[in-house]
Amino acid sequence: MEEKRRVLEMLQAGAIGLEEAEALLKALEERPKGEARLLRVRVQATDKGKPVRIQLNLPLTLAQMVETFLPQEAKAKLREKGVDLSALLQEVRTGIPEGKLLEVAAEEDGEPVEILVEVV
Repeated sequence: MEEKRRVLEMLQAGAIGLEEAEALLKALEERPKGEARLLRVRVQATDKGKPVRIQLNLPLTLAQMVETFLPQEAKAKLREKGVDLSALLQEVRTGIPEGKLLEVAAEEDGEPVEILVEVV
């Protein structure tokens, strides 16, 4: 119930659109009960001197939605580092063991950028 409330709050705040909210709610209803495996995405960076921290914990059944939540800067940094996020998410959907999938430590405009994707 908590996850459904969070989806509705994101919709109300304008963070996601109606179609994305519908897809998330449908995936939540279809996921097997008792499954605790998560895709954890953590981004730490600085934007114009202000710290930016994003942490997403998504059930693996919702992993395909992760690209929707990542800021454009994070997606660009992944591409620069040769990371194909779509391919990575496809691997997650087909079943992958727990642990780190991706860890990027980089620098943008003299500021550190860290991205971590793991299955827990």
